[in-house]
Amino acid sequence: MNEHFVLESARGITVSEASSRAALYLTTLSSSLVAFGFLAQTDYALGFLMVVIPVIFLLGIFSYERLVEISLEDVAALEAIQRIRGVYSTTLPGAEKYFPRPTGPHGPNEMLPIGRRRSWVGVFFTTATVIAVVNSMVAGAGVAILVVKATSQPTPSILIGLGTAALLAVLHGLYQEYRYAALRRFLQQFREDRR
Repeated sequence: MNEHFVLESARGITVSEASSRAALYLTTLSSSLVAFGFLAQTDYALGFLMVVIPVIFLLGIFSYERLVEISLEDVAALEAIQRIRGVYSTTLPGAEKYFPRPTGPHGPNEMLPIGRRRSWVGVFFTTATVIAVVNSMVAGAGVAILVVKATSQPTPSILIGLGTAALLAVLHGLYQEYRYAALRRFLQQFREDRR
């Protein structure tokens, strides 16, 4: 029983950490945009952007990676809790009605679909993806600024920036789906090994 509470605590900590990391990244980005607003009409604006965009992008990459890790930890803890609940359901006759196994998409105590879903679409609904998409836009804006300064052609620069943002967002999504698939394989192998 103690293990169940430890796992519940671990899940609570992962949610708290995910919120804090996402907030840190978005606050840094917002503060940088406000600072740029003050400098936009000065000679320092471009230099400021050239320093700040790479820093924000790196912070975004680090935040994204940790958010993916956090969500994987949460799914693993939830899987372990469900195994413990399975043990609870066998402790006394009739206990299974108090500890039902998840069934169907709306079953009681259903495991979260993240990490166990069969479709890649669910990757769009995570905190990590929010940060990945925003960070991809930051990178795209940085690329667009570099290209417009190098070529003095705004339209192609914007298109190249948008393409960069879209490519990075897709790569982030593929990476996240790859990590979830690896966790699914691990958990499936773990369940098979325990039988």
